[in-house]
Amino acid sequence: MKECKIIVADDHSILLEGLKCAIEKHPGWKVVGEARNGIDLLAMLKKISCDLIVLDIAMPEMDGLSALKEISNRFPHIKVLMLSMMSDYTHFEKAKNLGAAGFMSKEDAGDELCRAIQKIQNGKMYISPSVNNLLAERQLHNMDNANDQSVEILTRREKQVLTMIASGKTNKEVAHDLQISIHTVENHRANLSEKLGSKNVASLVQFAIQKGLI
Repeated sequence: MKECKIIVADDHSILLEGLKCAIEKHPGWKVVGEARNGIDLLAMLKKISCDLIVLDIAMPEMDGLSALKEISNRFPHIKVLMLSMMSDYTHFEKAKNLGAAGFMSKEDAGDELCRAIQKIQNGKMYISPSVNNLLAERQLHNMDNANDQSVEILTRREKQVLTMIASGKTNKEVAHDLQISIHTVENHRANLSEKLGSKNVASLVQFAIQKGLI
């Protein structure tokens, strides 16, 4: 197993001790520092070298995300595994954008901590099971929303053009009926395709049928 020097940062003494015990059961892994907030952690990093930090998000004085930002800027070689009581997308996204190597819900920490450290040591991103479930649910929700576009996002003219196209009319016929140029019709069709994510006439027709426009 690879050697790894680790700092644990959490303001809860019991969890801090639990994390330390779990880590030091593994040969080659050593907890070289313990911090109770982000300020103490950053001061510690000036004196102690480490390979990885297990960092709680919710800490007093300086929270984990603020500390992560400083670590990414000043100590980019150090990997950071974020811990959170909350499996929520906002914290995950912020941590990922700030350079976290992993994100773990505290409910997964007991079973997953060692697996997370191993994966991060191997240069991979780690996401704990409960957070992965959250991301999967979010992806499904986004897909459902994409498939359920509202006609309210269309202008009155775009609805008219969509209805005519779905009824089988050509650009020339649409232009004649609405007394606009063919170029304008083409622009409306391009806007419809972009707003609805439709790549062809068939998908525009399908949308119009679903929404009762024809």
